[in-house]
Amino acid sequence: MPNFIRALGLAAIVGGAFRVVDSFVTQALPADVLAALYFATDVFLLLGIAGIYLSRRLGIAGVIGVLIFVGGILLVRASAFGMLGSNGYQLAAAIALLGLVFLSADFLSRRAGTVSAILWLSAFGFGVIGVLGLVPALMTIVAGVAFGAGFIVAGWQAVATGQTNLVAAR
Repeated sequence: MPNFIRALGLAAIVGGAFRVVDSFVTQALPADVLAALYFATDVFLLLGIAGIYLSRRLGIAGVIGVLIFVGGILLVRASAFGMLGSNGYQLAAAIALLGLVFLSADFLSRRAGTVSAILWLSAFGFGVIGVLGLVPALMTIVAGVAFGAGFIVAGWQAVATGQTNLVAAR
């Protein structure tokens, strides 16, 4: 099991790194290349959240956060096919990020994973600032970087421990 957890932790690192890169290449790459990059990013993030989940002791807020995040990423994939309308990606991404807010609250309440929690909460804050119309293009980039960096840090922690901490939520 330790090698499996480490592999999923590496997936979180790769997904986070891809998300950071995604923030800067939106206008630079052809649409088909971007679509493949976004798909790979989402696959690695889903595998990565599994590693984060399996490597930590989570309470009910953390478990709910992981489930909301997974649902949000699946909706991101559905939005790629236009299934959620013109603002489908923004809605789905907000749902995924809301899941990370719940997960962050769990991390902070347990005083574990503080850096990734702060990065994810920062991503949420930057996203809200952007939606309010304050330099939205810049806030989108900064939110994406913070989001990805949170996965890199949480993934590294999963790789470093390589152990499962699955214990029933209290």
